[in-house]
Amino acid sequence: MIELETTRQEGTLRLNLQGKWTFAEADAIKTQLSAIGLEAAVGVVVDASALERLDVTAAWLVYQQAQVWQQQGAEVRFEHFPAEYLGYFEEARQRDQPVMGWGAFLQTPVRRLGQSALALLATLRSFITFFGHSLVGLVVALFSPSTFRFRSVFHHVFSTGISAVPIVALIACLISIVITYQGGGQLRDLGAEMYTVDMVAISVLRELGVLLTAIMVAGRSGSAFAAEIGLMKTNQEVDALRVMGGDPFMILVIPRLVALVIALPLLTILADIMALAAAALISSAILDISFSQFYSRVALNVEFRTFAAGLIKAPFFAVVIALIGCWQGMRVTGSSESLGEHTTKAVVDSIFLVLLLDALFSVLFYQLGF
Repeated sequence: MIELETTRQEGTLRLNLQGKWTFAEADAIKTQLSAIGLEAAVGVVVDASALERLDVTAAWLVYQQAQVWQQQGAEVRFEHFPAEYLGYFEEARQRDQPVMGWGAFLQTPVRRLGQSALALLATLRSFITFFGHSLVGLVVALFSPSTFRFRSVFHHVFSTGISAVPIVALIACLISIVITYQGGGQLRDLGAEMYTVDMVAISVLRELGVLLTAIMVAGRSGSAFAAEIGLMKTNQEVDALRVMGGDPFMILVIPRLVALVIALPLLTILADIMALAAAALISSAILDISFSQFYSRVALNVEFRTFAAGLIKAPFFAVVIALIGCWQGMRVTGSSESLGEHTTKAVVDSIFLVLLLDALFSVLFYQLGF
């Protein structure tokens, strides 16, 4: 039970708190305090000397009402009020107030920069840990083949490789047709249409074949890896594997990684073949370059290292796509929103890292003269 005795004297309103002011009486406290009118009072004294009990919730309600009275122009003073409560409330109020001057100008961007840096470090640490677990799993599978899931690898080779053949072949043909039309038209005006063969062959074999294939696989298989593993995380199937003594990395990650390392180079070879075939067909139609002329020029002017430069990149791209997809799947926290978010991140991060890795390979090959 709470009691509140009010007295007015010479412009000062004195509040004598009596009884037990606790969380259970929060509604009554708010009602009685809000009903007090200052009228002509210019000062308010809150006296807690007669209280039997005062907990932090009730004290906070009194403090909040005191702030309202101060905003109305009254000077509020506390007597026999627990000093530890007042100190804590004042500190909390100061933290909520915006910092003026240069502090206010710099505080928000500095805080956001710090939060972004901490988030980036946490993400990097998470990926390094995941990469370490995957590397350990590969070593275990290498020295203990009985633990390796060959059937799972064959399944993922089919789903990521063979099932992707139509779309990869179509994309390779279309991009080759575009390059032949655009480049061949410009070179024909200069009387050098025969160099269209060199341009298409080198650009496809060295860069576009493997790059477009990797981007298609990142959008198709990288997102599938993240969604599959993420759904298992949502349904607590990954936790169930651990409870049964299974290693989620050996069961979920390693087969997908190995399968993609096998599938992506094969898809790259297919994309190169389809792109050159489409370029030969379009060249014969618009540039009067026969099939025999096209392939003779490719055989004479395009070195094997041009083809090798593109094929060497494929396993590295495959490792990046598989690791990012599985890693993002493992980061799903259990909600459908998290599943969609990390599936999207798997595609975006994979494509970004593939492009970054391709740029690094270009610099490396240039420095090596390859």
